[in-house]
Amino acid sequence: MADIHLLRTFLTVYRAGTFTRAAHELHLTQPAVSVQIRSLETQVSKPLFRREARGVVPTSAGRELAQAVAPHVDALEGALDGAGEAAPAVGDTVHIGGPEEFLGVRVFPELAPMMEDGLRVRMFFGVDAPVLDRLVDGELDIAVLTVDTRRQGIETQPLCFEYLDLVGTPTWHDRLGEVPEGPDGAVALAQVPLAAHDEDLPLVRIYWQTVFRTSPQLHAVLVANSLRSSLQFAVSGVGVTVLPAHTTAEAVERGDLVRLLTPRSPTRSRLYLAWRAGSLRRPSLAWVHGRIAHAAREW
Repeated sequence: MADIHLLRTFLTVYRAGTFTRAAHELHLTQPAVSVQIRSLETQVSKPLFRREARGVVPTSAGRELAQAVAPHVDALEGALDGAGEAAPAVGDTVHIGGPEEFLGVRVFPELAPMMEDGLRVRMFFGVDAPVLDRLVDGELDIAVLTVDTRRQGIETQPLCFEYLDLVGTPTWHDRLGEVPEGPDGAVALAQVPLAAHDEDLPLVRIYWQTVFRTSPQLHAVLVANSLRSSLQFAVSGVGVTVLPAHTTAEAVERGDLVRLLTPRSPTRSRLYLAWRAGSLRRPSLAWVHGRIAHAAREW
């Protein structure tokens, strides 16, 4: 098992991008930092950085290791720095951003008990681009994203999968019949009005590429940065949409919507948890991060 000091050195190099800058931050010599990184690479049996002219770039193994250990190392250091202080959440405010429905259905129930202990939460609902911009600018502390990011100063970890449904009213189901998998399914839906939460059709694109094995050649009739609007679009009978299963569940159970296709393999979209590098040393934020990450194992 790697020594925490080796992991801290690794994370400092990972965030700094050069051995020289990391050595300065750690108050070590550059050779000492190099020795520690080599020691860690020996322990994990993989190179963690690729040396380039202007510094170092993490390998895929290095990025995976950073995603795995950064929350725990930062939280441990934050807990040690704050040892003996009051409960970390009392009087603190954590700003969280991400998709409205996911934060409401999944995240809020996990944070409610923490709010009873004094934590204050502010949520910003939005798609990836504005959420990520606010995270970078410090307006948000933690965010849920639908894509991974390589933005400087932002760290991420895989959170969970959302399973996707192609849904419409029973009338649309009767009109379309059995929508087949493969390219013929895309052809059958080519003239059907569509709703999406982004002009780039991210959920639709994943579904089309996975189930129909083609990219959607479509323009959405409705684009609204709220999955609930897409849901209402489908319930109204105007057309169809692709949404996470937790968003469609109640409407499907009531019979307002039906799944127009049940693929042989479930279609899913990965979500990511993102935060600014080093910010999990703040105990309340580490607490929130840990609560969400732990709950996501059951999502």
